[in-house]
Amino acid sequence: MALLAAHADILACVLGHLAPRSLAVSRSVCKGWRAIVDDYRLLRTDLLPLSLHGIFFMEELCPDPPKLFANPLTKHRIDDASLGYVKNDEGSFIENHCNGLLLLWNHLVVNPATRQWVRLPPPPPRCTGMEDFRNDVCLVYDPTVSPHYDVLLLPCVSYGLLDCATTIFTEESEWPPLAYPIQVFSSRTWRWEERSLARRGEAAGTIADMDPYRDYEHRYAVYWKGAIYVHCQNDSILRITLTDGSYEVIKSPTGSKIFLVFS
Repeated sequence: MALLAAHADILACVLGHLAPRSLAVSRSVCKGWRAIVDDYRLLRTDLLPLSLHGIFFMEELCPDPPKLFANPLTKHRIDDASLGYVKNDEGSFIENHCNGLLLLWNHLVVNPATRQWVRLPPPPPRCTGMEDFRNDVCLVYDPTVSPHYDVLLLPCVSYGLLDCATTIFTEESEWPPLAYPIQVFSSRTWRWEERSLARRGEAAGTIADMDPYRDYEHRYAVYWKGAIYVHCQNDSILRITLTDGSYEVIKSPTGSKIFLVFS
């Protein structure tokens, strides 16, 4: 302990370069390290999901402003569940969410706990042959790893796709393709970029197997343990790993429906 105290400044400097999750693990090594982490206030508890304050819910077909289901003792932490402070001509429809952040229509990212919100820049045009696909939108945010977040635009099959002159696909084309082109926005760089996800294993099916995307439909995604799980159009699940740029298909039993539930 005496040696730790003598070199506390040096150790605090080293520990301060760790990501929040690694720092939390380091804090449990011994009492001396725990004291240094706490005394130097290295661990930002405001970034860590320490408790559940409430659940947002809303209707999809005729969306009213969001509502918050919460314990009255904690509801005051989010004083405007309708998100009325967000300037959005399209209303406050929640497209997706992840670890406390909300993603609204028109690419708005909102932190309801701090009332901070930001509008993302518009994404660039898609690559040739992909112009007529619609998008599923995913939000990826893990505050135990980084304060930054990513937004993913995943092409999905739309009505009338095969009638479009620019499409390069047919009914027999595999979907998603072997190289799945997506667009990713990073809050770290504040720009969009094109990425290609390499498929591992079989495709979910063909273009003809997909239930075409309707304007009022939305398929949610879940971020869990470093991977994004996306509800595919034929009720399969896409498991996307951004760290190695890959995805794989988890097929559902024939005739069954998939519900994304993780805890």
